Amino acid sequence: MTYYDFDMVHERKNTCSLKWDGMDGRFGTVPDDALPMWVADMDFLSPPEVINAIRERALQGVFGYVHASVSSFEAVAGWVRSIHGWDIQPDWIISCTGVMPAIGAAIRAFSRPGDGIIIQPPVYPPFFRIVADNDRKVVENPLVNDQGYYRIDTDSLRPILEDPGNRILLLCSPHNPVGRVWRKDELEQVGRMCIETGTLLISDEIHADLVFKPDRHIPSASISTDMAANTITCISPSKTFNIPGLQTAYAVIPAPSLRKGLQASLRAASIGTHNVFGLVASDAAYIHGASWRELMLEYIRKNRDQAVSFMREEMPWVGVRPPEGTYLMWLDMRGSGLDTEEVTERLIHKGRVVLDPGYWFGKEGSGWQRLNIACPTTLLEEGLKRIKASF
Repeated sequence: MTYYDFDMVHERKNTCSLKWDGMDGRFGTVPDDALPMWVADMDFLSPPEVINAIRERALQGVFGYVHASVSSFEAVAGWVRSIHGWDIQPDWIISCTGVMPAIGAAIRAFSRPGDGIIIQPPVYPPFFRIVADNDRKVVENPLVNDQGYYRIDTDSLRPILEDPGNRILLLCSPHNPVGRVWRKDELEQVGRMCIETGTLLISDEIHADLVFKPDRHIPSASISTDMAANTITCISPSKTFNIPGLQTAYAVIPAPSLRKGLQASLRAASIGTHNVFGLVASDAAYIHGASWRELMLEYIRKNRDQAVSFMREEMPWVGVRPPEGTYLMWLDMRGSGLDTEEVTERLIHKGRVVLDPGYWFGKEGSGWQRLNIACPTTLLEEGLKRIKASF
């Protein structure tokens, strides 16, 4: 494999980076030297093949409208087949500007104002917003927390699905922020209940490529033909290859009727195309990025293990479990005896480190914090010291 220097620290301040330059906008005034370990992007360079593809495209000097060609969809299909063992067809794939725009378009296409959309908190905050902003009703099926290990509450989910006013289940797989990689039997049970109740399953699998061995991501729609016919799967190279700013994602939809419905909704909102650099970056990532991904995952796994050891040894009152997937750690800080706002205040103004407050992910996250560990180990070590110093 080629060597990549994940230890190198790259200057990101004053680059319009949300992570590094947008803290004041989200948290009020923060110290000038605050270390951002919050929003989910990595502090690594993207693969060199991606950077070179963007550079070569930029040198063409003409940046007109683009469309995803058959070869682009073949690259996506080839990646999904190689990494996840799901044999998808290129004509099942729809391009879009992001996973959340695709989910929003699907909500508009397959539900009506006032319908219930089911989410499973604590969960990615935009899930709440995308439902409310489209004049639908947030219906919560909270995950069960068993000493930091989360599972889907299928007993409570069944009656929620049976309510005819609840039209869609949004599944986060792998789950952000709790780091679960759902097992086949878990996905099968949820998928079967959705089919039996006529509930559409929208599976956000943006973190699918970020899973640590021995766990393995299973695409929901790959389990059976019946599940494939009732599932919209949203994927993207953005988290895997650190290109979220290039606004590139895909929806994989085997069912022609669902595919047609989403295409119409995307077209109505004019959000069904890529930008020029996102397209070439996606192609390069999916065709050439496998070795980079393997080394990146190994690096983050070591960061994960180091962070878990630090918490257990230096801050044993913090509840922590190694995430099975994602580069995000879900920290139970209720043992501090402080309320949620005071924990966040201490981290920012005493420790000079910024994490995601758990209450952003729903009331079930109150007292928790989400830590981004996708950074050079030196930054991680500094961040962990600052977290400890906060208390």
